[in-house]
Amino acid sequence: MEGTVGPLPVTPADRTPRTSATTRHESKTPMESTTPSTSDAPASPGTLHLHLPAGVSLHRLDNGLEVLVREDRSAPVVSAQAWCRAGSIDEGPWLGAGLSHVLEHMLFKGTTTRGAGRIDQEVQAAGGYMNAYTSFDRTVYWINVPNTGAITAIDILCDIFQHATLPADELVKELDVIRREMDMGRDDPGRRASMGLFSSAYARSPYRFPIIGLMDHFNRVTRDDLVAYYREKYAPNNCFMVVVGDVRTDDVVRQVREAFKGTPGRPVPATVIPEEPRQTVARQVIDEAPVELAHFNVAWHMPGVRHPDTPALDVLSTLLGSGRSSRLYQAVRERAALVHSVSAWIYTPGLAGMFGVSGVCDGDKFAAARDEVLAEVERIKTERVSSAELAKAEIVRAHV
Repeated sequence: MEGTVGPLPVTPADRTPRTSATTRHESKTPMESTTPSTSDAPASPGTLHLHLPAGVSLHRLDNGLEVLVREDRSAPVVSAQAWCRAGSIDEGPWLGAGLSHVLEHMLFKGTTTRGAGRIDQEVQAAGGYMNAYTSFDRTVYWINVPNTGAITAIDILCDIFQHATLPADELVKELDVIRREMDMGRDDPGRRASMGLFSSAYARSPYRFPIIGLMDHFNRVTRDDLVAYYREKYAPNNCFMVVVGDVRTDDVVRQVREAFKGTPGRPVPATVIPEEPRQTVARQVIDEAPVELAHFNVAWHMPGVRHPDTPALDVLSTLLGSGRSSRLYQAVRERAALVHSVSAWIYTPGLAGMFGVSGVCDGDKFAAARDEVLAEVERIKTERVSSAELAKAEIVRAHV
């Protein structure tokens, strides 16, 4: 199964998985409570109390598992997802080994009741499609099916989150698959630029490690490590499920509750993100390679997602580098003709984020393109933003 590891700074919010060519990858009971965003029920690790969109219901089981359901009968299809609140930053003593990503490759390989290849067969027989992806702070598995396959899709996701066998022979094969994925990443100049950005931006944070892992750390991973990590992180109170489509909410919650009735919640070690030391001088990484175009990122540290300045910086990134009418596109690409593409973005993973600009240019134009980008950033500090620009930014942000 082919998944995705990220992020790519050009589109830091995008975690859409690359897909493979074949199928891969109500009444309340004492076991359940339906809780709005203002509920006083004990929250699972990482739970945010948000106002739910219209039509979405949140159900929290006694073991801490959360189930979000939205009924949508506009088409006879269902999308079911299972999320684990554990990604590459949560790997503790295995930090930098990419265990979360290895698990992403392994969970569809079989359970105590479904042998190797059985899950693929069931999803294909249901007319569905499945895949998964890994990020810094989560690992997500999804199955899209016609409404007639909804029960199968939900049952498989509940099964792999509790009873995955992680077969040793399959692990050997998947580790080789991931090694090839690492090699492809090194051959991708955009991804190499992304990894260079994160490794230089963060000195202490686990965000400095690539999600897929570092080869020397990765090569020391054993099946025992994988089993221990799976048992630690895939506790029901550290996971949630999302089901959207032509379903009945009561049926979905009843099925999930029944599937997890023998799995209690358990303690999950908290991930402590160390505070980044204040950066006093600019850091620069230049990775020379025999590629046709230069991929570059210029970034600044910024507060995390909950800081009051973050919305303003989000708007600023839109003004600077979102679309062809943005300042960077007009100045650096259209007028100066120094880049093939350029965009601005913010990345806000929690305590410490980044405000950045990414671009692609001819190698001999890199220095001039970088200088023009920095000049445009300086310019917006002093030049008044027009009401037309702000109006455009509001429209763009409203559709993100």
